Amino acid sequence: MLSCSKLFIHEGKAGTMTLIPDTDVLHYILQRVYKMNIAVCDDEEYFRILLKDAVYTYSNTYRLEFSIDDYFCGEDLLNSNTKYDMIFLDYKMGGMNGLDTARILRKNNLNCIIIFMTNFPHFVYESFEVSTYRFFTKPFDISKLHKAFDDYFNTYGNDYPLLLKVERNTICVQTRDIIYLEADNKKCYINLDNEKYHCAKTMAAVSALLPASIFYKVHKSFVVNFNYVSSYDSQNIHFKNGAIAHIGRKHLTQFKNAYRTFAKGRAI
Repeated sequence: MLSCSKLFIHEGKAGTMTLIPDTDVLHYILQRVYKMNIAVCDDEEYFRILLKDAVYTYSNTYRLEFSIDDYFCGEDLLNSNTKYDMIFLDYKMGGMNGLDTARILRKNNLNCIIIFMTNFPHFVYESFEVSTYRFFTKPFDISKLHKAFDDYFNTYGNDYPLLLKVERNTICVQTRDIIYLEADNKKCYINLDNEKYHCAKTMAAVSALLPASIFYKVHKSFVVNFNYVSSYDSQNIHFKNGAIAHIGRKHLTQFKNAYRTFAKGRAI
């Protein structure tokens, strides 16, 4: 998680907040939300292609940006200068095996998610030594693979702090607590459950800092958080706290499709 102390605020007019992250932190946020660096390390080219296709299918479905590199062996992966958010590893490869590769990776990248996908299930308990996130046997089950991404984003991907300057106070707001954004000319309102902040930035600028997988533009004046939708009709979205946002006619079909995708088929 980001530390709130690493974000810097420019002073705004009384009663209005400005949300201007430090350049380096802004870059981190955008990379964290929109671009995920993934490595696939396996000596079978056919498997690497299958796995990459399955991962890209997930990213395209949920409007996420994944950059995937593939490696033939552990040595090549370790020689890379790229810092990966997630690494898929085979156990049995030419040269260094996957477990030894993971041990070295852990020394250099403590927060990386490691997923083993292998024909050798017997070493599953050894894989716990490197804090393995998931362990799949080949051939992999695409639904279980996608479930692993669901769990990852539910835990790590959709919640991080934004700092808001309101009069003389600095307020730290978690993205998960934002119910919807409402445009106000070149400014916007950030609506929480029991709070409403006036932001000196446009709705588009604030929206760009939010996780695209759970926030969606439904009207020229509204961006909503899927997690707080309680019901909707052809004109309005009703939120769990009783608030209402309008749906633009041209956004209705796209919103319905996006929300059903977000619900992952859990419709009766």
